[in-house]
Amino acid sequence: MKHLLVLNPRDLLFLRDARPMGGTDAGLGANWPRPDQLYHALLSAFHLRWPDRQPWEGEVHTRREEREDIAFRFGALKTVGPFPVKGDSVFFPRPLDFGMKLVPCDGTDLPLPLKYAFLPLEKGKKILPRWVSAKTFARYFAGESDFDLPESDSDLYGADRNIGIGMDPVAGTTRDGAFYQAEYLRLRDGVSLVCEASCDMKLKRENRVLDAYDPAQTGGERVEQVVLGGQQGICSLSVSDGGLPLPARPGNRPATRFVRWTLLAPSVFNAGWKPGWLDPEGRVMLPRPAAELERRPGESRDDWRKRRNAAAGTIGAKLVAARVDRPVAFSGWDLTLGPKPTVLAVPAGSCYVFECDSPSDAEALAGALDGVPRSDLLGSNGFGIGVCSIVKPDSSNN
Repeated sequence: MKHLLVLNPRDLLFLRDARPMGGTDAGLGANWPRPDQLYHALLSAFHLRWPDRQPWEGEVHTRREEREDIAFRFGALKTVGPFPVKGDSVFFPRPLDFGMKLVPCDGTDLPLPLKYAFLPLEKGKKILPRWVSAKTFARYFAGESDFDLPESDSDLYGADRNIGIGMDPVAGTTRDGAFYQAEYLRLRDGVSLVCEASCDMKLKRENRVLDAYDPAQTGGERVEQVVLGGQQGICSLSVSDGGLPLPARPGNRPATRFVRWTLLAPSVFNAGWKPGWLDPEGRVMLPRPAAELERRPGESRDDWRKRRNAAAGTIGAKLVAARVDRPVAFSGWDLTLGPKPTVLAVPAGSCYVFECDSPSDAEALAGALDGVPRSDLLGSNGFGIGVCSIVKPDSSNN
């Protein structure tokens, strides 16, 4: 079951990216939490609440290639978010094509396979907020792009700077004359973090699924706090049934052959800015809804799914436009192996436009992308969540 989670930090949060910290650099720790930071925080919260295996978890699931001493508890966790919420308003990343129109650009140096570009409706630079409310997103989905944005990021959060003393990592003592600055994220009064999470555990040898967020199924106990980011930032946690409503395109808009996919979360693609589920010519390689074929006697589930997808074919669509910003760099730390390699992600708010072979292909593509993690990497951690809308290029009869 999907649940709506609201996190309220007790104090400041320290959320770093992959950039080094030292000298006059303020540490860059006032970033908004990434999907993987939320995912690992919620996963750790389960382990902190129940450090030992509980009877209600059922028998241990193991794989042949795993060691006997390894068991991935609460591996069914799935997350979406987090996003700021103030009062009844949830805020989402501002689409990068806001205030722009889609125009054909033949004979330009756009990278293949792009043939459309985004042109600002007004000349000059504007300082736009990073976050917009769900109501503003609804106007954007309805085709409006020439209105002023009432939102302000400073109404949601700000950055505090503190001075710290440098430490010797080997000796564990302070270093003479070594100081550093650090930025911390401070939410404004009345602002919380909101996300969607589910942890439906299929119990081994039992014909049922256990919801780890339901205290009635976990011995009357539940997770009540989360440690988020560095320096042990504590957040209280409230859980309610029902998922997080994501922006949705109006149902009364007629379908066209052009589908716009707007990212609500960063996405990591193997090909940099271009999704890995596109072929070299930009054609979508995602399958259409699986054909209704009965499973053959003795046929494995994986073979059955492959046969159904092959019978259905792929969605007829091609990437024709994209607007992305500078990549988000992040890293991490493994207690055994040390620092993890730096990863570059396409930032939230980036958008991609696909030209489909038919309106039915457009509907199939929207169904395959809407609210589904389509990141080539870390999709299980909440990366690659986006929403689809209908767009019509300027000066086009399509």
